[in-house]
Amino acid sequence: MGNCFLQEEEKNQKSSIKKVDSFLAKQIEKRNEKQKVTLKDFLSQGEIGRGKFGKVLRVKMKGKDNREYAMKVIKKADILQYGLVEHTMLEKNVLGASRNPFVVKLKYSFQTEQKLYLVMEFIKGGQLAKVLRKRQSGRFTELQTRFCAAEIILGLEYMHNTLRVIYRDLKPENVMVTEEGHLKLADFGLSKQYENEEAKFFTLAGTPEYLAPEILFNQGHNHMVDFWCLGILIYEMLVGQTPFFDGQGNHNTIENNIKNGQITYPNFLSEQSKSIVDRLLNKDPKYRLGAKSIQEIKDHNFFSDINWEQLYNLDIPSPIVENTQVYPQVKKDQFGKRIYETPSSHFIETNGDFKGFSAAQE
Repeated sequence: MGNCFLQEEEKNQKSSIKKVDSFLAKQIEKRNEKQKVTLKDFLSQGEIGRGKFGKVLRVKMKGKDNREYAMKVIKKADILQYGLVEHTMLEKNVLGASRNPFVVKLKYSFQTEQKLYLVMEFIKGGQLAKVLRKRQSGRFTELQTRFCAAEIILGLEYMHNTLRVIYRDLKPENVMVTEEGHLKLADFGLSKQYENEEAKFFTLAGTPEYLAPEILFNQGHNHMVDFWCLGILIYEMLVGQTPFFDGQGNHNTIENNIKNGQITYPNFLSEQSKSIVDRLLNKDPKYRLGAKSIQEIKDHNFFSDINWEQLYNLDIPSPIVENTQVYPQVKKDQFGKRIYETPSSHFIETNGDFKGFSAAQE
C-alpha cells in the first residue's frame, strides 16, 4: 500500500484554524479543561506504530483508571514546516467531538513546547490491513466484506452528516479493529471540514491507489471521494488487492490506470459485489453511488441482509473476530517506562497556531 500524501493547492486557503474551530470545537468546548494532564501522568509499554510526522505509544495513566490508551506523538516543527496546522487541529477536533461507535474517540490532548499529544482509546485488534493480510487467501469472504463495509459506512455517515468532515484517507491501514471484531475509523490527518455539499477543494490528498479521478484531474472534490475510496476498499477486501494496482507500486502507472483503466473482476465475485464496486467507482462523482445521499449505498442489494439498527448497536456478531490479532495483555507493572522529551536547543515559534489544542474529554 502506498503512503499517503498532501499537497496544498486550495484557493483562498488561509493557514488560520478559526474556521475549523468554529464548527467542531463548539461541540467539545463544554468538555474542555475538565481534567488537565501532562506527559508525567503517563507510563508507556512501548511503541506500536510510527509515521512520517510522529509515533504511537501504548500507555496507561499513573494511579488512575486501569484502561490503556494509544498516545499519538506529533512534532510541532514538522507540522509547521509542512503547513499542516489546520489539518492537525481538525484531527484533534474530530477525535474530540466523536460520539459514534465507528470512529475512534479522544480522551486527552495536550502539548509541550516541542510536541503535540493525542491520547485516544486503545483499539486492541490493530489495523484492518493486518487482519486482512492474516488470512491465508489475503482476502475476505463476501459476508465478511459486507459486514466491514457496512460498519465503515456508518462511520462515514457520521463524519459527513454530523461532523461535516471529508475523510479523504480511507484505507485498511486507517481502519482499526476492536477485540470483538468491530471497526473504527482512525487517523484524520488528511480530513477536511466543509460547510455544504457543493463546496469543492483542490488539495492533492490521499493514498495513490485510493485517489479519486476528480482529485487527479484537479477538478475539485467533495465528500464523494470517500465513496470512491469505499469502492476501492470493498474491492480490496474481496479480491486481495486494489483494482488499479500495477503490480509494482509505480505511482504514475497507478494514476493512469485510475484515469483511464477499466476494472477487471475475478470469476468468483457475485453480481451484487461487482455492481456495488462498479457504481462506487464511477469516474464521474455526479453519477457515483451515494451522490444523492449515503442512503443510496445502504439500500444497494449488496447490503440487503444488513439490519442497520442492529449493526449500529453492535448487536451483530463480527464475522472477522476469529482473524483479529489482538495485542497481548500487558500486566500493569510492565507499563514502567517514563515518557521523556529530548531537550531541543531550537525555539519553535508557533504564533498561537496550536491554541486550544489541550483538552480533556468526558
